[in-house]
Amino acid sequence: MPQNSDDQERRDLDKLAAQIPDVQRTLLDRHPKLTVPDRGAHQQQLAGSKVTLEVAPRLPPELANLGIFTAGSTHIGIGRISTGLGCPHAETDADFLGLMVAFRTAAGRRVDFVTINDPTSPTDTPEEFIALLQATADAAGAHGLLASQATLLLSLARHAGLRAPGIALHVTEQTRSTVRSLTAYQHYWTGIVRARDVFGKFTFVPTVEAAPNPRAGRGPSYFTDDWKRRQSAGPLTFALEWLPFVNDRATPLDHLTTAWQTQPVSVGTVTFPRIDPQSRSSQLIALLASELGANPGNWLETPDDDGTGLPATRFTAARMLAYRASQRNRGALPDDAYATFFQRGEVDAALAAELVRRYAAKRVAGHWVPDIGEVAAG
Repeated sequence: MPQNSDDQERRDLDKLAAQIPDVQRTLLDRHPKLTVPDRGAHQQQLAGSKVTLEVAPRLPPELANLGIFTAGSTHIGIGRISTGLGCPHAETDADFLGLMVAFRTAAGRRVDFVTINDPTSPTDTPEEFIALLQATADAAGAHGLLASQATLLLSLARHAGLRAPGIALHVTEQTRSTVRSLTAYQHYWTGIVRARDVFGKFTFVPTVEAAPNPRAGRGPSYFTDDWKRRQSAGPLTFALEWLPFVNDRATPLDHLTTAWQTQPVSVGTVTFPRIDPQSRSSQLIALLASELGANPGNWLETPDDDGTGLPATRFTAARMLAYRASQRNRGALPDDAYATFFQRGEVDAALAAELVRRYAAKRVAGHWVPDIGEVAAG
């Protein structure tokens, strides 16, 4: 592709990402529980804790020795579970659930897996995705589920035009499963990445069947309460699988609202270890999960990837720029503030003080924060 075409593509994607702060401002204006800029999506945290990754002893050639994928290696990271919208709401409302886990290579490069609980993307193009974010922000704070959905549909028609009905139908089908879900410990999928010359996705698959809690009522914090109960009782483990590209029909790169049909390859195990949610260390890590910035563009496409280019697919490139814009606007923690966490899995004193300061300031301002209880500066 000619260089001027690449430059124009970058300008187009930057222009899309520049709309993210407007989405965040709309959420802030419309939702009574948002008083400072926050995430444009996945704002509501259900859980956050240390995680570990045990890489499989055998790997497909495209992943072997790529970033964190050294056969048999173990990595410490941080994980976060969330709903999908950019504002707090009853957790069992129609919405996505999201899982994010972040790790760091020995050379200091971040590798993040950003997922939702559906094998397809909400839209096929970045432009459509921005339109969806704008519509969900317009609907934030609407009184009642029906009013919220009506506002979203009207706004989507304004932002997405003729594509609005198709987007609405697909997203309705995607988010319906959360209404019926028994737990957030379920199946999650990433978007498309390139590993050397192979495109693929990752999927997180629960290693045990999650039996429902017969005594649990489906209240507004149902998933948070369920996850806390499960992680207090024992580790929550996912098989990490690689879904490699086959062909444009079985694994489409452009029609992202179509699920891939490919044979998964086991490449590791990701574990949320058993914790005491009331311990100070667990509380601080949950706060870290809420304040850090993750990005689907945090990935190495080749062993010598220097991180200066855009991801290989247009949709992932747009997401990378959009996440950066969101994190700048909300003042996410800089990466170097918590770099040592990936070595020891602990929050140091300086970081702890900053996390508690942010938590206290948001509570005073009436901003929604994860319910972790009282945590002292220590």
